[in-house]
Amino acid sequence: MRRLALPLTVLLALAMGGLASAAPHHPAKPATYHANATHHHASACAREKPTALKFTRGDGKTFGTLSWKPARGTPHGTRYRVDRDGKVVGQTRRRSMRVNVKIGQRYVLWVRMFSSNGRPSGCATELKIRTAYRLPSAPALPSASDASGPTVTISWQRSTRGDGRVVGYRVLRNGIVYAQTQGTSMVIRISSNSNYSFTVAAVDSNGRVSAPSARVLVRTGHTPPPAPAGLEGGALSDTSVALSWQPSQPARGSIAGYRVLRDGTPVGQYDATSVQLTNLAPSTTYTFTVVAVDSLGYLSGPSASVSVLTADPTPTSGHVYAFLLASTDQSFQDFEAHYQEIGTVSPTYYDCDANANMTGGNDVLITEWAQARKVQVLPRFDCQRSAVIDSILNNATLRQQWLNNIMAQVNTNGYDGVTLDFEAGYAQDRNLYTSFVTELAGLLHAEGKTLMLCVSGKTADVPNNPRSTFFDYNSLSAQVDIMFVLGWGIHWATSAPGAQDDMTWVRQVVSYIATLPRANKYVLGMQLYAMDWPDGGGSAHPAASYQYADAVNLAASTGITPTYDPTSDALTFSYTDTTGVQHTVWFTDAATEADRISLAQADGLGGVGVWRLGEEDQRLWDDPLITGAW
Repeated sequence: MRRLALPLTVLLALAMGGLASAAPHHPAKPATYHANATHHHASACAREKPTALKFTRGDGKTFGTLSWKPARGTPHGTRYRVDRDGKVVGQTRRRSMRVNVKIGQRYVLWVRMFSSNGRPSGCATELKIRTAYRLPSAPALPSASDASGPTVTISWQRSTRGDGRVVGYRVLRNGIVYAQTQGTSMVIRISSNSNYSFTVAAVDSNGRVSAPSARVLVRTGHTPPPAPAGLEGGALSDTSVALSWQPSQPARGSIAGYRVLRDGTPVGQYDATSVQLTNLAPSTTYTFTVVAVDSLGYLSGPSASVSVLTADPTPTSGHVYAFLLASTDQSFQDFEAHYQEIGTVSPTYYDCDANANMTGGNDVLITEWAQARKVQVLPRFDCQRSAVIDSILNNATLRQQWLNNIMAQVNTNGYDGVTLDFEAGYAQDRNLYTSFVTELAGLLHAEGKTLMLCVSGKTADVPNNPRSTFFDYNSLSAQVDIMFVLGWGIHWATSAPGAQDDMTWVRQVVSYIATLPRANKYVLGMQLYAMDWPDGGGSAHPAASYQYADAVNLAASTGITPTYDPTSDALTFSYTDTTGVQHTVWFTDAATEADRISLAQADGLGGVGVWRLGEEDQRLWDDPLITGAW
């Protein structure tokens, strides 16, 4: 029987890497290159040692992230081991790892690689760090106001925390502490015919004090500048506005700048009398005022206010169905760049655990950003655990809990519907799954919501297939709105090397769908990633998975040009890694994906979809069938 599509969670794990199995026994200090060593030459170390080690502290936390770059020609899927002061922190296929640290301590960190056959490198790269205490930032934009009488008001902006939370602000008058407050302003007594210098420093919960702010000079009898006049504003786009005003003319001194306030909160100080403000929310009204700041730090009164409504964002005109990996910024950035070609996005929000609990949650930024641009949001409710799916379908209480929880998430977060991705169900649970989907569809449709179903690709409806029998195409398509067919998986991580979406098989899948009722409900899903099998593949040598850009870079780093295989309509190349292991890589590009898009349209399917947004061949988005009407 044919092995069909990999679960998306398996692909996700492969694409993102993860903690490898426990490291073998090793000395307390990792091996490093030694000039007298006979088993490892300097040139070999240069080929194997990771480079560009960098340690970045977490904000206000007692941990950080150690990152590195692989040596040139290092195969994807390589495992790395991180040691801290001679003790193993862990192993990973990623190029970074979280490392716990203590403030004020010195550490020596090492990274070394393991080959795909499990052999450790004799070389390690070392990084020495000291986790110095991080103070709060100095208070910004200090200023003086209301200095016409026996007092002056000094104000400032809040500091950003360091290793302790900010608990107060210490105001210094002429270099001597005057008082401390939890607020961001203080009224201070002054005398006539006197000059004062004020600074402000933040104090954290550990009693540490930040650097001082810029100085504010107060000269009693000095007149603040007049408020700027003629403030005007207008929307430039859905995320930006333009403001302009007339210059302020002080009686004494000069104007140091103009402070712009958005809804009463300072957003910056500018030298010119006009500014373009960005990073705003679309379809939102903001109220702006401007105050002048003179050379002594005195503030004028606020200008007359102006309200500006940002434009509505350009809505999508697209029809692609796209999965978005919610755990990575890169996937969302790709969505931002190409949303006008995407009609439906399925963020990977929800999953199941071993105890059949629903896990995960909404990402407000992704959901609201998409919906503001009229992209339909159908978050992915995923479960790839066969035994858990079996429990959900057979246990009446658990079944109802999942139905209730799905609908609660839809209603609470305002989703447009649901993407249900239960790929690993048992063949004998076929009818139970159909009834579960039927009930869920009824609940969603009653509220005007959409249901998209992920189903394994198949060329015929056969009994007892370990993946595809679970999906009764005819019965399910009568209930749901969209059938997202996973058009890949004919080769998988533990199979022999080959095109994951061999075109011969894809044609058979599409031809079968074309014979079914409601063929226009089916969407052909395409994978946008590469797979790299070491040493002939199989269960003993599973493939690593990564994206198109990585495949191209890997080929370039090994000096190999990928070749096109016309039978499978895919690209492939082979290389030998630094440990002598032979690898075979298969992947797709925009041209091969265009063939699948054309096939889906010619056979009357309802559209195409992608797993997943990220570093795919960006030329895909120029395809006329992607950018035009379906």
